[in-house]
Amino acid sequence: MMTEYEVKIRVRYKETDNMGVVHHSNYVNYYEVARTEMMRSRGISYREMEAMGVMLPVREVSMNYIAPAYYDDLLTVKIRVAEKPGVKLTFDHEIYNEAGDKINTGRVVLVFVDAATRRPIRAPKWFLELFGF
Repeated sequence: MMTEYEVKIRVRYKETDNMGVVHHSNYVNYYEVARTEMMRSRGISYREMEAMGVMLPVREVSMNYIAPAYYDDLLTVKIRVAEKPGVKLTFDHEIYNEAGDKINTGRVVLVFVDAATRRPIRAPKWFLELFGF
């Protein structure tokens, strides 16, 4: 089962360069917004998860820039859980502009970590259930 979600993000002026183009570093932030809102839509926030003793540090980020985004564009960020989580949690992302053109793709790999020991752990059962695994 693939768990999917999408969120709209309006490009802010501070996210652009002198040409009005979104600076490449901002796409990681867009991925994070999608990830945190997807989790919230499933019934848990990052804050609540960390209070339960589970952290999700980023292990890897990769992305492909297809076309630029510009100031004031309304972007659609689609996020999908790529595979059943184990110790790793992998998300695939696609970003579309208002015309529906795909402008960016990316993958973020996180690792479940025990907040007290800072050691990797397997995905908690409650997390798997929230995401339908």
